[in-house]
Amino acid sequence: MTSLSDLHPQSSAVASKRFSYAAIAHLFAAPAFLLLIATVVAPIFVVVLISLTDYRLGRLTLNFVGLGNYSRMINDPFFWAALRNSAIYTAIVVPVSVFGALCVAVLLDGRRHSRRFYEIVYFLPVTSTLTAMSIVWSYLLNGHIGPLASLLEALGLPALDFFADGTLALIGLAIIGIWHLFGFNLILFLAGLTVISSELKEASALDGMDGFWDRLRYLTWPLLAPTTIVVVVLSCIQSFQVFDTVAVLTNGGPYGATEMLLHKINTDTFTGMKAGYGSALTVVYLLLIGTFSIVHVGLSNRKAHF
Repeated sequence: MTSLSDLHPQSSAVASKRFSYAAIAHLFAAPAFLLLIATVVAPIFVVVLISLTDYRLGRLTLNFVGLGNYSRMINDPFFWAALRNSAIYTAIVVPVSVFGALCVAVLLDGRRHSRRFYEIVYFLPVTSTLTAMSIVWSYLLNGHIGPLASLLEALGLPALDFFADGTLALIGLAIIGIWHLFGFNLILFLAGLTVISSELKEASALDGMDGFWDRLRYLTWPLLAPTTIVVVVLSCIQSFQVFDTVAVLTNGGPYGATEMLLHKINTDTFTGMKAGYGSALTVVYLLLIGTFSIVHVGLSNRKAHF
């Protein structure tokens, strides 16, 4: 008869083997953790520390000011204007780029021969350098020599100079943002459509859902709920990260009408040399992006249905 003492060496061997596997796993993961700490955690920690000081670039001394920079931010009308412009920009870009990409994805899903061509055409803006393409867009939307202005004049309508008027400038930036995000969202939706079986599509057609809008509303969109959540959150994050087009086309003007949060951080930190205040703005920006990421993770970990 086997006693407990006979089983003890075997259990100890199993525990030792598990410990060795865990040690090896941690050893292999250590470089990745060290890289994460060096490139993400440590810089964020430094930014938070600098945000509590009055440090200016090029100066060798600094003073601890506590939450003074954050108090200044609350009373800074330019900060609130940049935050409002970023929110308006996001509110325009995200719905149009998401819903438009969804509709085009549904239309392309049934194509066999021309689908690859349209995928390449729509995805090209994603691969292009936005700084260089901003120069092209500055010509297209120019109110004097641009093709859009010429078309409007040919139709007897007044030309629109997008980057001379505050409201039109923000709309012009949003148009470029939609153009840049559309292809990325389209590819994600096309990937999500692969989970919908052909049998389910045929069954929906037999039930009378032959129209495009009926299939989109009652079949495609509900089944694409997880993909839609991912697309919306990623689009929000990318919209709040707009910088290149602002720096190249408007520089935050006219009169601050297109000043965005990320552009203000860059201006205050490197042009105004106010690294302490710029770091405080960066902390708020990271909190906003982190909020989107937390929402993304939370919604992705559970089943979502519209």
